[in-house]
Amino acid sequence: MASNQGPGPPGEGCEEGPPPSEAEQQVARDTEEVFQSYVYYRHRQEQEAEGAVTPADPEMDTLSLEPSSTLGQVGRRLAIIGDDINRRYDAEFQNLLQQLQPTAENAYDLFTRIASRLFKTGITWGRVVALLGFGYRLALHVYQRGLSGFLGRVTRLVVDCMLRYCIAGWIAQRGGWVAALDLGNGPIRNVLLVLAVVLLGQYVVRRFFKSS
Repeated sequence: MASNQGPGPPGEGCEEGPPPSEAEQQVARDTEEVFQSYVYYRHRQEQEAEGAVTPADPEMDTLSLEPSSTLGQVGRRLAIIGDDINRRYDAEFQNLLQQLQPTAENAYDLFTRIASRLFKTGITWGRVVALLGFGYRLALHVYQRGLSGFLGRVTRLVVDCMLRYCIAGWIAQRGGWVAALDLGNGPIRNVLLVLAVVLLGQYVVRRFFKSS
């Protein structure tokens, strides 16, 4: 039902509520495969489109995936429908990362600050895809600056945010990650304005890191 795909409440304060349900924990566990599938297909899309302009990340190229699995198909589907975000905001994501200079030490704070702003006013599929996209860009950015083996850490950050910002509960209420297979491009178009606001507010993130 269309209403079942609608936006949820602001993704704050889950850690103050009851412990995650089994359904929420299952969504969090499934997130690892979904994100890694998203990363694999997103990286392959960029390699096919840009070639040498986008340096290959061997860790992304050699991810152990089960292409026929439902969760693998979900990750691929999200990579495809998120193409509009990729085209419009990749440069902004990369500019933000270049300014913040993420490292293994500050990656958690950086990622949670962006996630907090992204889900501050609610949860939608478009914002979920934007979070996966930022996780992908963060992992690739760090690898291109000489730190290998970082994808696993970013994967854990994405999983953590699913519970921290109530996203796992929102996805569970819609039937789990499999619900994303029925998505069109509408949710992605709707998130573009929100993402623009997040990126325009990046000075807040920069100020936080400079003062910490």
